[in-house]
Amino acid sequence: MREQGRPKSRFAEFLKKIGDALLKLFRGDFSVFLLFLGITLFFWWSQTMNQNYETQMKIPVLVADVPDAVRMTSVPVRQITVSLSGKGSLLKKSGRRGSRQVLRVSNSAFTMSHGHASYATSHLRDSIAAMLPPSVTIHSISPDSLVYQYTMQRILKLPVEFEGTTESQEQFFLERIEFSPDSVVAKILLADTAVHRAVADVAQIALTSDTIIRTVALKAEKDVIFSQDEVNMTVLSQQYTEKSLEVPITGVNFPEYVSLKSFPARAVLTVWVKMSEYDRVTAADFQVVVDYNDIAGSDASKALLRIYSQPANVRNVRLQTRTVDYLMERTAY
Repeated sequence: MREQGRPKSRFAEFLKKIGDALLKLFRGDFSVFLLFLGITLFFWWSQTMNQNYETQMKIPVLVADVPDAVRMTSVPVRQITVSLSGKGSLLKKSGRRGSRQVLRVSNSAFTMSHGHASYATSHLRDSIAAMLPPSVTIHSISPDSLVYQYTMQRILKLPVEFEGTTESQEQFFLERIEFSPDSVVAKILLADTAVHRAVADVAQIALTSDTIIRTVALKAEKDVIFSQDEVNMTVLSQQYTEKSLEVPITGVNFPEYVSLKSFPARAVLTVWVKMSEYDRVTAADFQVVVDYNDIAGSDASKALLRIYSQPANVRNVRLQTRTVDYLMERTAY
């Protein structure tokens, strides 16, 4: 702080004389000397704080309540410098107050036009003055206004997607992939008409257990701001094992007066089933057939087998018996 007005040399000389006199007077009793010295310093401090000074104070600035539809392309200053004058005690109090307070300016107070937003000098001065004691004078503010550039944007809610691959290991097969959150908010420039997606940045997942939990990043999209850069991914899989079944062979699309006899009468198939459902999957869940349309008018001695139906909770169903010998018998009326 810089003092305004007359120098303090006479007052300092006066204090020195008082101090020397007190030292002589109370040379024999040091505690009394300290008491009077403290009183002297108090009066000196009071005198100092009652004089006028100039100082500078730095105030943090925050632009608040910016609408989601507005994207700042240049950021306003984070701090302003204010030159003040006033009594020393008031400036000290102002400095403490300024270091604790943030100048919060609502975006609604800005004048916005064609991508330029401004908060006028007069408004800025009034806002700062409200933070200071009335008798403190503001001489200058730097910068003297708040400005920023902006563009308009739209808000979309995009589901999080997985577009990588999975690799089965130890006979684990993918059941589903879940994300938390399952969607994110995306801020997209109003002029941008491209299709945007929120895709997990994962190239491949090795399935080594029934549950895999991982934090993954979202793939960056040009000029798109996501509400968060990462999501939690949970990969759920089931361990499968192979099972062999003998399934009766039946005919489909046969006329009512024609019946099928196959040799053998049962087909062997293998299937991958969940270990937890091994005993629940039986031959009755499958249908292996000879299609009349495949053999009608054919001179072949063998018929091709087809899997006509199977349950949804199995994988890799394969016929070990591919063809059978057959006879077609007409039903007598």
